[in-house]
Amino acid sequence: MEKEVAEEIKSPFRNDDVSLSKRTPFHAQWEIYKIRAWKNFAHHPTCSRYKEHYFTLGNFNICVGCTSIYLGLILYTILFFSLPSVFRYNAHVIASLPFAGYGLAIIHLFLKPKNKWIKGFSRFTAGFGIGAYLTMILVVPSWWVRFVLTVLLLGGNQLYGMSRGKNSNMRKCQDCPLKEADPPCRPIHNTNIRVRKLHNIVEDELEKTRARMKEKKN
Repeated sequence: MEKEVAEEIKSPFRNDDVSLSKRTPFHAQWEIYKIRAWKNFAHHPTCSRYKEHYFTLGNFNICVGCTSIYLGLILYTILFFSLPSVFRYNAHVIASLPFAGYGLAIIHLFLKPKNKWIKGFSRFTAGFGIGAYLTMILVVPSWWVRFVLTVLLLGGNQLYGMSRGKNSNMRKCQDCPLKEADPPCRPIHNTNIRVRKLHNIVEDELEKTRARMKEKKN
């Protein structure tokens, strides 16, 4: 049964093979960038167990949560400048939106729905709420209120990080059947090995170039 479950999981981290269309430093560095991209943009291993955590755009994958938060924050920034009467000067709007945005984010944190679009909407509203909260910090007249709001924002962000726990973006790897498969799935180790191999290719090509230049001089 475990073997059948393991075979259903699709993972690109079960081998450390590398391939280059051309053995040049540029092509090697571009390949290194793509290999490392899952850690920088998807924030989760790009296997089928995490498919609800990332969007796929061409050859790249981006984190659903982070992308949605930034989109919500960007939209609020646009509305902040384009509709200031509502999103900059209307105290009722900018005071209520953070509660709505954070409320949905907290509900999502406890319910943990698997649908990436539900997660994306929850994170989008959180980003929109963050934009309203930052506006509230800017427009309140009292400096001490601004200070309190800033402390609450930073403290809330810290508590959220603590609630997720360390290595939360790779939690599903702990009980994954592919962890003990043959070959095993090792996202970080696999990535590091691939990058090391490509660095070696770059060094080899540079060494060949130096040797050719030395021969020409002689």
